[in-house]
Amino acid sequence: MKEGQLQNPLEEALHEEKERLATVSVPDDIDLYIRSGIQQAKQRQFHRRRMAWVRWGSGIAACLAFVGLLCSIRLSPAIAAYVSHLPGMEKLVELISDDRGLQLAAEHDLVQPIGAVAAHGDVSFSVDQVLMDQKRMLMFYTIRHKQDGHRVELEKVSFYTVDGAEWQAGYSWSGSSQREASIEQNRLDIFLNDETEIPDSLTAKVTLSVDGIQLDTPFAVTFPINKTKFGSLKEIVYPVGQGVTVDGQRFTVSKIVVYPTQTEVTIQFDPANTKHVFGFDRLRLVDEKGRTYQFWGNGIPSRPDGEHGVVYNLESCYFADPQRLFLKADGIRALDKDKLDVQIDAAKGTLSKAPDSRLKLVAIRQNSDAVGMDFSLEVEKQDEKRFISLTSELTDDRGNSYQNVSGSSHSGDSQDDVSPVQYYGELFKRTTDKGTPGQYSFTLNDYPTRLSAGFTVPIK
Repeated sequence: MKEGQLQNPLEEALHEEKERLATVSVPDDIDLYIRSGIQQAKQRQFHRRRMAWVRWGSGIAACLAFVGLLCSIRLSPAIAAYVSHLPGMEKLVELISDDRGLQLAAEHDLVQPIGAVAAHGDVSFSVDQVLMDQKRMLMFYTIRHKQDGHRVELEKVSFYTVDGAEWQAGYSWSGSSQREASIEQNRLDIFLNDETEIPDSLTAKVTLSVDGIQLDTPFAVTFPINKTKFGSLKEIVYPVGQGVTVDGQRFTVSKIVVYPTQTEVTIQFDPANTKHVFGFDRLRLVDEKGRTYQFWGNGIPSRPDGEHGVVYNLESCYFADPQRLFLKADGIRALDKDKLDVQIDAAKGTLSKAPDSRLKLVAIRQNSDAVGMDFSLEVEKQDEKRFISLTSELTDDRGNSYQNVSGSSHSGDSQDDVSPVQYYGELFKRTTDKGTPGQYSFTLNDYPTRLSAGFTVPIK
């Protein structure tokens, strides 16, 4: 968008904000403050759900302090004042305040007003707006109870095309921080793969709860999709193909693809590596002005790409048009491949195999159809507020199958001279009956050990 082409006061305000953001200095450790705010407001509790390639729901809740902090960093008073006069837009801007790329997408007219509503009794569900491109859809919704003092929440969601077929995509939404307010305004992130066909309309079928009790009657809302909003916006591809070696571990930044709503960074790991790379600390793109584009904690951070690759999702720099661009990471979390498996003696209730002495089994609870495990993990100061997912799957020596029901984590008390300790709980439901286990085992999803350095790769 060029000067002189701004069509309304909102565009002018957003354009001014864009220029202001170019000069804002964001602290390097802002991630730590943000994640610290999340963890202090609510200890991580989540339920894992899957459909298509991933569906996450009702977890990793963002607190009001988190939203307030981000708004103070990313939104100017000019935008806040203007959108307050536009029905629904003020909440939308708040809900994308954690993502500079989405703000730029909104500035460039990618928001589709919807306003479709379904109601049963005193409860209603509405699809307010949609912001999307060919890779990602954000659906902004409102759940409302006519009477004050009720807590309303989204429990389940699925989408259907006009012929009644279920639309295959990945869904992610965060729990509400609004309690007993009789209204929840939130966003649902929908991630599309290359095979996903975008229809002209969709029907959202949702299950809601009131005061923690799930409603029997689902809500169905049909809304149109205006594909002309984004049809002409083609992705920007950077075929990088640059190798990186740290401590003898090799990987290749194969390509970066920028869409209006997100940036996809594809990294392939050498199968000959002796260590498994879990991920990167503060993986981000940095432009010539020092502006960063990274994952801010809302949505799906990554997905597998073949046997040895991962696609990482970052903020979009599509409309920022950077002149120079670098991919950076402050650290690389990795562990020897022969230390990835954790084994538990079911009879003794002790760890028979662990990556190191920092991970300890605090308690184990077993019955005929479930097993719960509590762990403690000693971490460095830099990881005190950064929680990981220990595991999502469990096996045993009898060949039983298990479903991961829930997980939780919290930090313990720490002194200046004592390493911080984190506590993790995992609950699994046994879905087969092949005998009493003598040993449980699982593979680590993540672990706070690192290579000696991060990396910087020039992209543009």
